[in-house]
Parts: sequence; C-alpha cells; structure tokens
Amino acid sequence: MKSIFITGCDTDIGKTFISIGLVLALNDRGYKTGYYKPFQSGAYYKDGLLSAPDIQELKKHSDIETKFSYLFEGEISPHLGCLLHNVEIDLNKIKKDYEDFSKNKDFIIIEGAGGLYCPACKGMLFSDIIKMLNQEILIVTTPALGRLNHLLMTVECAKLNNIPIKGIIINNYPKNPSLSEKNFELELSQFSDIKILAKIPHFEKFNKDEIIKNFKNIEV
Repeated sequence: MKSIFITGCDTDIGKTFISIGLVLALNDRGYKTGYYKPFQSGAYYKDGLLSAPDIQELKKHSDIETKFSYLFEGEISPHLGCLLHNVEIDLNKIKKDYEDFSKNKDFIIIEGAGGLYCPACKGMLFSDIIKMLNQEILIVTTPALGRLNHLLMTVECAKLNNIPIKGIIINNYPKNPSLSEKNFELELSQFSDIKILAKIPHFEKFNKDEIIKNFKNIEV
C-alpha cells in the first residue's frame, strides 16, 4: 500500500481539489484508492447530521471510500475546533483510523488543513501529524505573485522537520498568465530543486473527465 500526504503553502490553495483529482485519477488507473482526512473543518448540518463538505464533494463524483477522524463545524483550524468544542484529540485513534482504513487498499490520499505549521490539536502542528503517520508530502501551490515566499518557507519547514517531499503541484494555473505567473517555475528553480509534478489549469466548473485527463500522468 502506498500513501501520500497533501499539504499546501497557504490556506485556500486548492488542496481538496488536488486531493480529489489524484483520488479520481488513481482510481481510474485501476488502484483501489481511499481518501482520508484526520481532521475535517467547515462541516455543516444536513438533515440533522453534521456533514463533511470535502468528502461530500468527492461522493458526488465517485463511490471511492472516504474517512475522517474528527469533524468540526465552521471554517476554523482543527486546533480551534478542539478549543471551542472542548474536544480532546486521541492520537492513537488517528493512527488506528489510518491503519484500519488502509487495509485492502492500494493507495491512500491523506489531506491536511492549512500548511505544515497549521495547528492541528493541543501541542501538535500538522508537521507532527505527518511525522506520526510517517508520510511523504506533496505540496500544493498556485503561481500567484508572492506565493514563492510561502512555498520556499514550506520546503524549508519540511527539511527542518525531516519530512520527505515527493514534489510540488502548481494548481489553478490561469489561461492567460501574468509575467510573474508565466515565470513562476523559472524563479522557483533558482532556489529549489524540488520536482514539479504537474501544472493544473484553472477549472471554471467540476468536470470529472477533464480532471482525470489532467491528473492521469502525475506520478505519486
């Protein structure tokens, strides 16, 4: 069984879209794939039950198995969710959930929240969760002006924490890029040798076939 942890160099960077794209593409290639989120924020009530938005989005387009360990209402960090709802995180539960969910699967895509130093729970950052689960990371960025700073700091953070990096995916690449967007990869190459795994275009709407087409050759 293989797995990879999807992190970002910022919030609202497209981690969920990239995670769903990878899950759909791997499944299309014949891998029995699962999608796991240790912590899911942004939940809302639907038919009297608390529903996970990212997982519901994936379920609209496939029957791929999904799982989360902790669910929080509102657009907040998991750490703040714990504080507001007086939840004590059991790290052994996260490890067991991941191990049990991994059984009889070929590939697991794990999605984090925010970036490596996003607070996860009391005394723990997402970098700690990644190390606890012994994961390699895939970093999601966009080519927007100023994003290089966030990306290079994320790379350095991973190195400082001895977290292996599989590569970088540039998400939401515009149809008509600006001068800085057009040269994002060139600039990045001057400061980092981390491999660019893919450059994913901007999608106006969710199109499963087009998403699989753009993700099918990404080697994770």
